[in-house]
Amino acid sequence: MKGKNLLFFIILSYFWCFSLSSCSHEPLENETVEAGHNPLSYIKNTYLQDKNIILGKNILWENARTYQDKGNLILITVPVKSDQTDLIEELTFRIDNNKITGHLWKFKSDTAFSIEDYFLSAHKIMEKMSGTVSYIALEGSFRYKKRIVNGQFIEEIGKGGSGPMDSPACKKCHGSIDEVVIPPPSGGGPTNPTTPPIPPPVVINPPSNPQEDPCKKAEAGSKKASDIAKDPKFSSAKQGVLNGFAQNGGENGVGFGVNSPNGPLQSTGVQPLGATSGNVNNPFNYPTADMHNHPQNTPPSAGDVYSMMTYASQHSTFGTRYVVLPDGTVYALTVTNAGAFANFLSNYPPSQVPGFAPNFSGAVYTDWDDAYFYSNAEIALSYVLDKYNTGIALTKMDSNGNFKKVNATNNGNNSYSQSQCP
Repeated sequence: MKGKNLLFFIILSYFWCFSLSSCSHEPLENETVEAGHNPLSYIKNTYLQDKNIILGKNILWENARTYQDKGNLILITVPVKSDQTDLIEELTFRIDNNKITGHLWKFKSDTAFSIEDYFLSAHKIMEKMSGTVSYIALEGSFRYKKRIVNGQFIEEIGKGGSGPMDSPACKKCHGSIDEVVIPPPSGGGPTNPTTPPIPPPVVINPPSNPQEDPCKKAEAGSKKASDIAKDPKFSSAKQGVLNGFAQNGGENGVGFGVNSPNGPLQSTGVQPLGATSGNVNNPFNYPTADMHNHPQNTPPSAGDVYSMMTYASQHSTFGTRYVVLPDGTVYALTVTNAGAFANFLSNYPPSQVPGFAPNFSGAVYTDWDDAYFYSNAEIALSYVLDKYNTGIALTKMDSNGNFKKVNATNNGNNSYSQSQCP
């Protein structure tokens, strides 16, 4: 079909090539695949499994649009349902000779989108909006953001990754593409794609206490995390979860605790958890901590934070959650104020999509997303944990085996910085 939608996407391809000058020159961030005769199924069930940026997103697979030329080039676009009236998101996948590149596109408007806007092509959305348009590579770290006023690009306001962005021309990104029918796999995605987005909740300003030193606030939790880490059981558990990861490629966990108030620290054996998530069984009378690995080199997630709040609310002795990465980095989420959990959970409950880990919601997600775009996931998490008085701090093990709080600062002008407590 070479109809209206096709025209929009061809125009969009050229438009972005010449506007961003990045199609042929952005860093090579792709993955060799064997998509076979059903690339959409491969993308959904295999390619996206380790792409943490899309965790918790409500992807409308049944609304996927697939285009293919006469060779081996395939373009697939899939909308993402949002609960924010000023945000439209879309995933795009380009398969060229079995090499796949994926991007998450975000259209953030200064005003609310109308219901009709959610059914427009990307090009038509940009023609009428004022706000920002961005895309993030699902592989690697390439990101780009442009400011739009009344449909016209006026400035580049963010770029991440590497590679020249000032090329005078761009090759044809997608060429002349004809539609091919590749039905979405059965059982996937939501069943009501035409439902308009849910209006966002009333914005509640986060409680603040500017006089309180964040390092002082996290001091007790950091010391406790460091003390446990000096116990031989910690080293054994760390090696155990990494060995488990080497065997099963997923997450593995260990629980720590004591059976009497002043008893010695004990630990469970290594527990296989799942491909990307799971709950650590902690059978001790007084649970104190747990540990799990992440298959990718990513810091603790929103799901780690929310589940820690729930568990620590039920067990007052629990105060530390370790996260071990394949590259050897070790984080610890530590409780700084359990009394803050209820207020945070009431104001910002998790955004939960069945089958996915919880994600932040509302203003917390917006701030996390902005900080992540302009910096990294470590800074983004630390920033929202502190800004929204969650009662949890992000700490990181240093070269001496001690855990130090990670501080994140929004410097304005889309700039973030980080430091560690002494």
